Amino acid sequence: MKDHHKEDRVVEQAVDICFDVAKRQANPFIYLYHNPSGIHTMQYFAHWVQRWSEHRAYLVLMEAARITGYEPVPYSLTYRNAKRDGWQGRRIRCGKLVFYLIREEEMSPGLKRRYKKFREMLLKEL
Repeated sequence: MKDHHKEDRVVEQAVDICFDVAKRQANPFIYLYHNPSGIHTMQYFAHWVQRWSEHRAYLVLMEAARITGYEPVPYSLTYRNAKRDGWQGRRIRCGKLVFYLIREEEMSPGLKRRYKKFREMLLKEL
């Protein structure tokens, strides 16, 4: 029973992290063009650009995964067994997030269950 609680916590953490990046971000460069005096500090603008570029990289990853037929599985859902399972070469980093591109038939039953929960929760949030 404890494994299910741990599994749920891991899935919820992965959803929270991905949701933060997947939220629709406004383009800081267009805002700066139309409102040059609206940016108060360069540090704020740099942080905004960083979040926006992570968001764009995440969208590119999702599109690439859809085209190639792979599923982007967050690192935390693999329970750090990616190297053992042979997925080390399919590691992709989007800012602070790390994903592995895994086909659904390559997933173990436990990973498949965690990934389906993750996907359902993320779609519900978005």
